[in-house]
Amino acid sequence: MDSGSFRLANKLLGNNNDAAGLEITVSGPTLRFNSATRIVLTGSTIDAVLDNVSVSNGVVINVQAGQTLTLGNIKGAGSRCYLSVQGGIQCPDYLGSKSTFTLGQFGGHAGRALRTGDVLHIDDLAESSFQVAESKQAALLPGALLPATLLPEITDEWTIRVIYGPHGAPDFFCPEDIDAFFDATWKVHFNSSRTGVRLMGPKPKWARNDGGEAGLHPSNIHDNAYAVGTIDFTGDMPVILGPDGPSLGGFVCPVTIIKADLWKVGQLKAGASIRFQPISILDAQQLETQQIQQLQSGQFTEQKAPTELPETAIIKKMIAILYKYRCL
Repeated sequence: MDSGSFRLANKLLGNNNDAAGLEITVSGPTLRFNSATRIVLTGSTIDAVLDNVSVSNGVVINVQAGQTLTLGNIKGAGSRCYLSVQGGIQCPDYLGSKSTFTLGQFGGHAGRALRTGDVLHIDDLAESSFQVAESKQAALLPGALLPATLLPEITDEWTIRVIYGPHGAPDFFCPEDIDAFFDATWKVHFNSSRTGVRLMGPKPKWARNDGGEAGLHPSNIHDNAYAVGTIDFTGDMPVILGPDGPSLGGFVCPVTIIKADLWKVGQLKAGASIRFQPISILDAQQLETQQIQQLQSGQFTEQKAPTELPETAIIKKMIAILYKYRCL
């Protein structure tokens, strides 16, 4: 879910962007290495010990055959840590991805979370472009680390940038509902996952009494496409749709998280607070381009953008443009 931290780990090791690694949520496994390799931890800080020696995030770690890496609990802010191995973990591509979709039971390692006794094979180290002198005296390779200023800032008080729409006021929400949405400090519900992150906050007043043909609740609409990072209102509760969430459904979606901030969804944990900042589509595109360029150079610092709330939801503007140019 936190693709930024994961890509940084692969970058530090010289791996390809599509090299497979492990996503660790809240607490981690104990791993015994049967061959020598190098690894990197990124994302949230986790208790990590390599043969009784503590190791840190953002550092290339030299692992010898027979050594054991013990990963405990996430400590401090955030909820996910990422472990990348030089060369990447072997697993077949499924639908163009090495990710595991546990609900569908496909992809990744046997389509499921790891279990005790699983054996993961590492791709040939020759496929990695990372070159650094061997150091048999120290586990941490000097110089092969990311300064803290180049790592993403992980907190429990988030500002997440969004684009207004596709469904807004006055068709589905009252104008004061949209104002309240952006003024509120939302709390992350404990019942959240890769499927969706539930939020707790003010209840909308709604512009309609019901959803008409689509359903009895005013949040109901006829099925429409969802994007990853769209926030839909399932009844009166907003839900951030995650990478394992539905691709279509029948609930209104007042905002969509910009691509440059999607990584933050992967670090939301129960009780964390969020404020949503609306920005323009143009700024969202520029932020995405800047982030891609940063990741290619092995850094990850957030760029700022001004707040901008359009007078109407994005979908209304798009429809008006399509009608103007006779595309409908």
